[in-house]
Parts: sequence; structure tokens; C-alpha cells
Amino acid sequence: MKKMISGVIAGVLLIGGASAFAASNNLIGQKVQGLFSIEKNGAKIADAVIINGSAYAPVRSVAEATGAELTVEGKKIIMSDDLKTTITPKSALLLNLNSQRDQVIREIAKREAGIQNIESDVIPTHDQLAEELANNGTLGKQQLELVESLKKQIVEMKAELVTLNQQLVEIDAKISALLK
Repeated sequence: MKKMISGVIAGVLLIGGASAFAASNNLIGQKVQGLFSIEKNGAKIADAVIINGSAYAPVRSVAEATGAELTVEGKKIIMSDDLKTTITPKSALLLNLNSQRDQVIREIAKREAGIQNIESDVIPTHDQLAEELANNGTLGKQQLELVESLKKQIVEMKAELVTLNQQLVEIDAKISALLK
């Protein structure tokens, strides 16, 4: 899979490079419209300039990032996937565990934000409304019931947080065991 992705990227770069070479005479004197950062797995590998809506990046940096081998022969830049990149069962499991870990972290953040919102914004608003409607029997009672329901929801969300944090600890333990 990684080879295929590297091959596709290399193909796009070669085709883009060929069209860039063909259009290079037209690029002279053109205004750079922007500067983009090229990243792989969160790490910056190069900068690309934008000219007429196309990105132009250093071929060597992109080739190295994709695992392609780069050679120069005369006026040709040749990229090949001679570097063998295989995905072992261990690395596939590690990728899967990291993906699960990221998903659990997102769920934890979502639950924490929900709890924070309910505790700091929703409950105080409905508490105040319940106090204001205390003399209006039915509406005041409904507001109090809503506040109690929200408090129960927070308890449930905190229980879910405990479960999610346990899952995170288990995933981290599996990742640590694989990395040994």
C-alpha cells in the first residue's frame, strides 16, 4: 500500500515536473502567490511556492519523504521506488493501534468539552431559570427536573471518560509492548 502511494505521488510529481518544465519559460517573471509548507506525519519536509495556482516544491525533499530514490542523469531527474518499504504485520498492528489511540483521544476530548459545557453554561442557566420560575409550579418543577437530568448526564459522561481512559491505557500498553 505504501509503495502504491509512493508510486502515485512520484507519478504526479513527474508529470507535474514535466509540465512545470514545459511551462518554465512562462514562469519567469511570474508573481509568487503564496508559500505552502509540505508536511509528512506532522513534520515539515519542504516549502512549496504557488505560482498561477500550481505548487512547485523541491523534488529531492518530496522524493525523500515518499521513500523514492532520486537520481539525476543529464537533464533528467529520475525517481524510483527502489527503496523497499514493506509493511510488516508488526508495523500494521502499530499503525492500527495508533489510529485507535487517536480516536480514543478525540472521544475523550469530546466528552471533556461536553462535560465542561454542561457544567459551566447549561446547568447554571437552568438553575437560574428554575429559581425564577419557583413560584410557577409546573414550569419551575420542569426546570428542576431538567437540571437533575443534566447532572445525571454528567455522571454518565464521566463514567464514559473513565472507560475511555482505561482503553487509552490499554492501547498505550500494547504500543509499548510492540516497540520493545
